[in-house]
Amino acid sequence: MRPNHRRYAAAALIYAAAFAYILLRWDVIPDPVPVHINTAGEADGFKPKTLINATALLVIGIIMSLAMPLCVPPRALARQMVDVPVADALPVSETATQRVEKLCDAAATVMSKIVLAIAALFAILNISMVVPDVNLPFWLEIVMWVAFMVYVVAVALRISRSNDSIAPGAEEETRNHHLRYAGGMGTYNAPNDPMVAAVLPSNPGKIAVNTAHAPGKRYLWRVAASIIAIAAACIVLPFI
Repeated sequence: MRPNHRRYAAAALIYAAAFAYILLRWDVIPDPVPVHINTAGEADGFKPKTLINATALLVIGIIMSLAMPLCVPPRALARQMVDVPVADALPVSETATQRVEKLCDAAATVMSKIVLAIAALFAILNISMVVPDVNLPFWLEIVMWVAFMVYVVAVALRISRSNDSIAPGAEEETRNHHLRYAGGMGTYNAPNDPMVAAVLPSNPGKIAVNTAHAPGKRYLWRVAASIIAIAAACIVLPFI
């Protein structure tokens, strides 16, 4: 099993173990069950004792863990090409392709680490919130959130450093000249570029997807679906 798959498997085990623990301690969970903690560390929001209310953080974490990896560009985009008019077509570059592949691999690794961290954090916080004799001090929960955010930033920095060792070839230099003003928000629109994904000179640490082609558009729809799922989990679920 690959390291990324092991992390996702570990996250799934954490969620399963947290659900199992809450079910085993069901008799000690109060009714109504606390669902919100204020800045003083005191419960100030309650709902009837149901499984969904007692495991709301876990459910949100699971939805996030399933949706967030969809935002990572698939490695296959690096070598996916589209037919374009030969007269003004940009050259296909092997070094540009390798650069995209390395960034895809780095992004996938970072995402698997973040998903594992989310599973651990949400499992601990959910159990601490609803099981009275496992309640953590509020200051410790704050420390955990801060540590989580620092960890996310630290692992994310790996993406920008993942392709420093690749020297651009002649084809990539030509591409960079033509695409030097292209790109923004992780996308670019170049109908004369046969490549579906690239790393542009304006943002060398980020993958840009070519929205002029159908595969790039499909990827953006996938990202949109992921964002909607996460927003629904964080905004809608607490009101159910």
